[in-house]
Amino acid sequence: MRSRLPVLRERRRYMVFELLSEGEISPKDLMVEIKSSQLSLFGDVGAAKNRLKMIAFNGRYGLIRFSHAYGQETRATLATIHTIHGIRVALHTKGVCGTIKSATEKYLPRLSKICAESDGRRIELRDVSGCIIRTHGVKVDLCPDDRNKSTGSDTQYLGLTSFDLSGGHEDADGTADGL
Repeated sequence: MRSRLPVLRERRRYMVFELLSEGEISPKDLMVEIKSSQLSLFGDVGAAKNRLKMIAFNGRYGLIRFSHAYGQETRATLATIHTIHGIRVALHTKGVCGTIKSATEKYLPRLSKICAESDGRRIELRDVSGCIIRTHGVKVDLCPDDRNKSTGSDTQYLGLTSFDLSGGHEDADGTADGL
């Protein structure tokens, strides 16, 4: 079967949500409850047009794909869920993006709070030292040990590149993982 041209495909959005619960919830049970809630709110026609699909769920954070025109309906669907198999839950929307990559980078806290003991990715140089929080290509976000380094800015991280950390363009290998 031949796929549709990109111009003819329906536009999608991706929503990251956080599940707060009193017990363990399986992805299958969560998706059944989401679809049930959507059917009760918007009926068969509304549920069919939205085309909800669970992309990922790790027990606390999840990623759902939906039609671009049904963002408010998807938020309402998640907000109405309060129990799953007798376990009290709350679903909070973190954000919506147009691609899976941007949704996971912006809203999933994969490396938001790390320390040197847990990750082992530290920088110890003469001018700066600290934990690497996030890498994106050659860009590096660093949480400095000396908090005075980020004084005067509205962020607690330093934005550097791998070229800054390796001592110049000649010594740099061009990858953030080569730190």
